Amino acid sequence: MGDRQTMTMALWLRDAAGMTPDLDPPIPALEPPVAVVPELVELVDPQTTAQWTGLWLGLWEGRLEEWFALEMLGPPRFELLNRSSKLRRLFAAGFEDAVRWSQEYRPLTVNGPGRPAGVPGTVVKQLEGELGRRARDFEVEITVLPVAGQLSWTPPGGALVVSSALVQDESAFRALLYDVLSSLV
Repeated sequence: MGDRQTMTMALWLRDAAGMTPDLDPPIPALEPPVAVVPELVELVDPQTTAQWTGLWLGLWEGRLEEWFALEMLGPPRFELLNRSSKLRRLFAAGFEDAVRWSQEYRPLTVNGPGRPAGVPGTVVKQLEGELGRRARDFEVEITVLPVAGQLSWTPPGGALVVSSALVQDESAFRALLYDVLSSLV
């Protein structure tokens, strides 16, 4: 369970540049809201939005490992964007602000006070008790995004993506995990 800085940075660029890509599923605006930056808006056209959507799908579908994406999306060369010149300009112009925002508003500090890092383990123990056996070996990656609303998604590959507002509502988060994990335990 953790956050993915690359996904948060991509969402910051989307929001700050005023892009409205057609995503399935739709992903709401960041929370707290990001102000539109006129200098970034000037860099956006349909091709930039299409390139951003392609990058987002790679992140969303898990085709880009977090460590690799962080390394290859950063300065000075923004290598992952070599074939996406318009998106590369947008990343170069907004990179520092995207990094700063994504660090300042991290949706989850795994061991911080009041954070539900132990909720998945508690739900597994509850299910083990109900089933009268130990859980089978399984793995579920839970990514927390700082977006508006109490939402959850299951992208391809069996991962779980949840909004930070959902995670902060411990009973709602516990209920979601119970539903998701009951078929895996």
